[in-house]
Amino acid sequence: MRTLIRWVARLYPATWRNRYAAEFDALLDYISPSLGDLCDVLGDVLRVRATSSIVDACLVSAAVSPMTFRLPVVVSLTVHALMITLVLLAALGYVTPMPLHVVVAPLPPPTPDPPPQVTDARVFPNALTLYSSLPLRMSPQGDALGLYVTDGVGINFLSLPDIGATYRQGNAEWRVWPGHALEGFIVQRVLPEYPRGTNTRGAVSLFVEYLITRDGFVKVLRTSGPTPFTSAAQSAIERWVYRPLEYENRRCEVISRVEVRFDSEFAQSGMQR
Repeated sequence: MRTLIRWVARLYPATWRNRYAAEFDALLDYISPSLGDLCDVLGDVLRVRATSSIVDACLVSAAVSPMTFRLPVVVSLTVHALMITLVLLAALGYVTPMPLHVVVAPLPPPTPDPPPQVTDARVFPNALTLYSSLPLRMSPQGDALGLYVTDGVGINFLSLPDIGATYRQGNAEWRVWPGHALEGFIVQRVLPEYPRGTNTRGAVSLFVEYLITRDGFVKVLRTSGPTPFTSAAQSAIERWVYRPLEYENRRCEVISRVEVRFDSEFAQSGMQR
């Protein structure tokens, strides 16, 4: 701050500096100048400069033209305005900005997951590999999990005679894996619903062959069975999503097959509840 004040003091007229410069420097050595002192010195410089300019102008106004009289005043005021601006900008560097405290509103609680779906175990009474979508982990709170049973619909994993085989079609290469071996990769599954408006009695079985692409999406390749039931099975299975499957450290496409069975007796008993 002393350096800035000494630099501003150089703007005083020569007559002032020759008379008061030594006393001014001695005074600065004994005090701790502040920003207010700097502003006082600037104001005094402007006052002295303006007074001396007016006095000098009055003394020579009779011998000079109006243009010669105005030019030094304009130049002096412009220079002093620039000096004041520079000093104020330098002084602002000493001011520490106040920290901003941003208050973030808390996020709403997450939407609870819907109850998991399970297939109807009564449809395949003797099956050892009945498919279901029971969750692989329990609720974080340890509460009992609610279940939604798709009445009258069951999905059974088939024993594949060509398990591990590789099929090629053009540039595509497909590997055959059993459905139960893919359960650890499932991300999203949708179970078929019993078709409404059908008059079929008893159980109806159909077979679905589907392809899992490199991105984990499912495409049904072939179905066998009555149309209303194959449409319901295909619509649900094509909404399944898997994590991308890999073979020998590279993504691959996989074929699998399942049996879907619809039983009208169990489906109607579920609708009556």
